[in-house]
Amino acid sequence: MKLKTLLTLMFLAAVLILGGCQQEKQADGSSSEQKQESVAGDSSSEKNAKAMSKDGFQADDKIVTINGKVLSYEDLQFYQLMNKVDIELNRAADEKNLEGEELKEKLSFWDEQLKYHDNFNVNLSKMMEQHTMYLLAREKGLDVETAEVNKTVEEFKVKVAQNEAASQLVSDFPADAYQNRLNNYFTERLLTQQIYDTLKADVVKEKPNASEKEIAYDTAKNYEDLYQSQIASLEIKINAAERE
Repeated sequence: MKLKTLLTLMFLAAVLILGGCQQEKQADGSSSEQKQESVAGDSSSEKNAKAMSKDGFQADDKIVTINGKVLSYEDLQFYQLMNKVDIELNRAADEKNLEGEELKEKLSFWDEQLKYHDNFNVNLSKMMEQHTMYLLAREKGLDVETAEVNKTVEEFKVKVAQNEAASQLVSDFPADAYQNRLNNYFTERLLTQQIYDTLKADVVKEKPNASEKEIAYDTAKNYEDLYQSQIASLEIKINAAERE
């Protein structure tokens, strides 16, 4: 979805980040050991620090700042988690509703998507997109009731609990970091969906006889154009690029 936008951001992030990340991974081993010792005594923090250092970042490292809002490496990992959980939930739905060659193709697609979302720049792009469109929704005066957010979160938790692969992904993520981000994530997601739904309604109004495929295409294009305009209007700093 929105391939042009994603590739643009991936290219930008790759140019800025890859050099710093590679050097960080080669950092002195004794320094890493000292950092790990500093969090001894708190098992949750130990798990967090260990999990968040595989890309050469610690959990609280700044990754990107959007209009003054700092998004950390742990935020990035959370977005990656949510994307992968969605993939597993979609996989389960296909396993229930499809069969034969069609099912085989979809399962292969979901396997590819899981690998795709191991990419730092893919997750950075998606995190930036959702937060950027959330800011646009706020600018336009859109809102979502707390009750709706809570309901969405609870429904999500039920689906995760019923899916072994999704549950494993969640259990591998620091519990506090996961729980503390759910409401904000779904607030952003619901408001972003409102923007998409508004654009879709506009397309349907303009083209009442259009096919679903055409409506989906035009809506996605209008969404991308709006996103490009919005992101150009924001003050964005890739903090990860400063790592040496």
